[in-house]
Amino acid sequence: MGMRRSKEEFACPGASLTRSLLVLYTVSLLVGLVIALGGNVLILNVSLSSLPMFGLPIAFLCASVIAAALFGLTRLRLKPVYEWFRENGSKEQEQSALFRLFRWPYELLVVMSVLGCLFSIAAHVADKLRSGGAAGLAQADWPRLLGIIAGEQSLSVTLGIFMFTAVRRLLRPILLRVQPLPDRFTPHASIAQPLLITYAGTFLIALLSLFQLIVTAREAGKGVNLYVFAGAAFFYFTAGLLLFGFVTLQFQRELRELIRRIRELVSGGREGIGSRMPVISGDETGELALAFNELQARIGREYESFERELKLAYNVQEKLLPPGDLTIGSYRIAARCRQSRGVGGDFFDVLSLGPSRFAFMIGDVSGKGMPAALMMSALLLLFRAEVKRCGESAETLSRLNRQLCEAMGEEGSVSIGVGIVDMATDKIQYASAGHLSPYLVSAEGEAKPVESSSLPIGFDTDARYERTEFAMKAGDRLVLYTDGLIEAKDAAGTMYGFQGLEAELAEWGTSGDLSGFVDEWLHRLDRTFRYGGDDRTVVVLEQAAHLRKPSIAADSVSPGGFPPGPFVNREWSLHSRLGEERGVALELGAWIEEAWPEANVREDVQSAIAEAIVNAIEHGNNLREDARVAVVAQIGSRLTVCKVYDEGGGYFPHVARDEAEMEKKRESDDPRGWGLVLIDSLADYWSTGRDERGFYTELYFMRKTKAGLGL
Repeated sequence: MGMRRSKEEFACPGASLTRSLLVLYTVSLLVGLVIALGGNVLILNVSLSSLPMFGLPIAFLCASVIAAALFGLTRLRLKPVYEWFRENGSKEQEQSALFRLFRWPYELLVVMSVLGCLFSIAAHVADKLRSGGAAGLAQADWPRLLGIIAGEQSLSVTLGIFMFTAVRRLLRPILLRVQPLPDRFTPHASIAQPLLITYAGTFLIALLSLFQLIVTAREAGKGVNLYVFAGAAFFYFTAGLLLFGFVTLQFQRELRELIRRIRELVSGGREGIGSRMPVISGDETGELALAFNELQARIGREYESFERELKLAYNVQEKLLPPGDLTIGSYRIAARCRQSRGVGGDFFDVLSLGPSRFAFMIGDVSGKGMPAALMMSALLLLFRAEVKRCGESAETLSRLNRQLCEAMGEEGSVSIGVGIVDMATDKIQYASAGHLSPYLVSAEGEAKPVESSSLPIGFDTDARYERTEFAMKAGDRLVLYTDGLIEAKDAAGTMYGFQGLEAELAEWGTSGDLSGFVDEWLHRLDRTFRYGGDDRTVVVLEQAAHLRKPSIAADSVSPGGFPPGPFVNREWSLHSRLGEERGVALELGAWIEEAWPEANVREDVQSAIAEAIVNAIEHGNNLREDARVAVVAQIGSRLTVCKVYDEGGGYFPHVARDEAEMEKKRESDDPRGWGLVLIDSLADYWSTGRDERGFYTELYFMRKTKAGLGL
């Protein structure tokens, strides 16, 4: 845009243009001379000897003089162009040179018409003066002379129109070489000018030629030969139509090229933005090309800005998503997320919830592109916060649904499937919010859908979600996916569908690399199917028994106690309803009895945990049933640690047991705080705190024998 051109770029155009124009002028005038001589001899029946001015030497001399005059005038008018070619001048010189290039065809037409008229009149006047002096000029047969001059003028106009169209064609390659045009360069012309010039010129040519024919026939005392008149009229009409069609064809080509470029731009794609429309005329088509280039440049800048933002969003999205290949305990996970527009609304997550539990999730936001990617990023962060808080699949969906409805209203919906894996028991609790049913594939290749679904989140604030539980055995695989995979179509329009998915899963073997299976499967799909611009995501969990660690294996717990060293973990999640604490306390007491059969802490643990849960329900969650209480228990060979989480504000910073405070509560008649007194008397130590899951009360129990001695 307004850039300086290299000298090498313009080393040849100046000389090439000079040669081309000189050849054009010479050939055009010689052809015009032949036509003039032939017309006078064949149509007017005038011999060359009777018209001295048309003698070959004088005729060629006139043609040479006109050619030299045209060439000299061309050098003068196009001087800025030649200087620009030689010197690679400034922007002002470039503006002047381009203006002359656009205007010269019009100027040449006028010059050729004027020169032809002047030379014709001058030649006839000189001929009369030479033959008879002033008297010969006065006695000349002016009607006949005017007819001859009219015929010659029609020829000069014809040559002018021919040169006009030919020079426009000659200048086209040069104008293409100087693209893009400098900024703020707008050549003022009209598409009607060359059309009107061509049309009016050919009409004038026909009139002058027919006028010459009529005058000549009248002076000869003969009537007009209708065949000659019709033939001449047809000849000039055909010649005019050809010239008019040639000029019109040039405009048609430029307009078609412009339409093609606009369609490329509208159809989208980066290739439609890179190429500029050359401006090779100063009329409306040139202005349209300039406007198109400005629009294209603006779109290009916005597209580059959008690409930078898209790349940034892609990087953020990639960092938010977990790695595609994971191993957690005895589970291998292979996940692949392919967005149709670089970023999109498909997402997945795998999140550890402790030494023996982890959560997985797959989701699909309605829509595509940047809006879906923004919602996806927000939901991913919300999911991580909520699943850590409650540790339960159905409740996590309920919380996400409420927050999405409050934030988005009815403007968005998301289908999500959430699962919680207990690696100690290999049980999975799964809940779905409008997401496609996953497939549980046995080691023998039998694929069964896991039916669990409800409304997508974002529709109804009060929607309830139910969970289903199932166990995974060694070699089993759980396959989750989004609708972009199912709705893929091949070249014949056949959808991949659930049948294609089930057939694929049935062929998977139990041995081999899980990631390799998934990658090879998706590669085959990409070769055969088209996704219609839809995102697609696949998450596969595999229970790999050989990866199982004894510290979390269910059969590693013997009646005689746990192996020394590592802790074994269990978690519970319950609604804030009084009475819910009893089931958790009983399960935890039974687990303690199983782990420490010779110890006498079961009743203490049950009572203390039940009181801590009641305290969390009443004071932490204020008896709100939609709030959750989570219990995390860790049993080791010598110590049991239990955390009871609630959703209240709690105490901050960290607060631990205070002996003086406990003594005051024991002596007080106020029942408030007696729960903490009970916990203090039953637990060996307790404290409160806050972590990423929320506020908690933490209780510690030492392993003691029934004789009251610690082991």
